[in-house]
Amino acid sequence: MVVPEEPTPARVVTAAAHGGTEAQLRAWPRRPARLATAVVEDLVDRIVGGELAVGSALPTEPVLCEMFGVSRTVVREAVKSLEGMRLVRAQQGLGTRVRSVEDWDLLSPVVLSASVRHDAERSILEDLISVRRALESQMAAEASRSATEAQLGHIEETLSKLLAEDHDTARFFRADLAFHDAIMEVSGNRFGRAVIRTVNTEAFRSLRYIGEPTLEDMRQSNREHQEIFKRLRARQDAKAAQAMDQHIIESWLKRRPQVLPHR
Repeated sequence: MVVPEEPTPARVVTAAAHGGTEAQLRAWPRRPARLATAVVEDLVDRIVGGELAVGSALPTEPVLCEMFGVSRTVVREAVKSLEGMRLVRAQQGLGTRVRSVEDWDLLSPVVLSASVRHDAERSILEDLISVRRALESQMAAEASRSATEAQLGHIEETLSKLLAEDHDTARFFRADLAFHDAIMEVSGNRFGRAVIRTVNTEAFRSLRYIGEPTLEDMRQSNREHQEIFKRLRARQDAKAAQAMDQHIIESWLKRRPQVLPHR
């Protein structure tokens, strides 16, 4: 008989922080395969989640090496990545410290993912909706002006697939993303499309963002999709933009999670 392996308890590493105080950080129970990437993701989660607070110093290299069971080279690579994400700043004589929230690179998938995950106040999700409204409305207008008949045919095809998926939530979301992406692609705004795709990739992994739509919710959303396409087909750029903006905000208001009051 094979005896199941008991999970290794997580170690706690004590790191002396600036001013002589000590902070306790959980160590890994076991080493992951891709060390540098895993160290980065772990530290990003600790920073965004507040375990490593703004203004605090990262633990020293030896402490991080012990905590994660990795070499100094891996730790240095991870810290460089954090600097590139504007999460930390190395300061002579002060160590490497967590930067202000306003400095963080939210277009980094790792930072964005952690930010959505720890967004108790719903502020990141609200900002995300504002960005979608601004960019996707503009791109809908651009698409209505520039789309060829072939491109309109492709958008209509994605819409037809979307209309057929209102019985399955997961399939509906995939088809919904494809419809919106087809419009963005036709707009020719490559940067705007890249921003929205980055944002959507992380947001759609969050149940707090996508909610739990009912059959009627999905059918109403599809009626709004049909209105968007109608305006695209008619080359009514201002009305296409308005239809897209209204669809995004009204869909969000239906599924927006409640913010729990502080106790």
